[in-house]
Amino acid sequence: MIFLTKDTDLILNKIQVLYFYSTWMPYHKKMLIMLNKVKEKYSELEYIAIDTDYYKILCSRFSVTSIPTVLMLHDGKEVGRINGLVLTSAFKSTFSDIYNSIGENNAKKNIK
Repeated sequence: MIFLTKDTDLILNKIQVLYFYSTWMPYHKKMLIMLNKVKEKYSELEYIAIDTDYYKILCSRFSVTSIPTVLMLHDGKEVGRINGLVLTSAFKSTFSDIYNSIGENNAKKNIK
């Protein structure tokens, strides 16, 4: 997991996971644990943590109105979002569904 230190460090390309959080959030550590579990399975993705207290412009840019929020981007475009704290099993399942939808969309593009 990369913790953003400057908003200019965020370069949108390939498939990325953005985790919007705040350090005062009581379940921040639980979310990190869940993200590390999906990172084990989807290690090819880039995971970026963004502290909402410091990067309000990025929150506005990605329409983040609550935390935690996890976004999955493909070539800089949002393809999925998970808002709030959810059960680990639901998080993994939703994450997998979003990831698989990217593969299906790419397959459809290649067929045309």
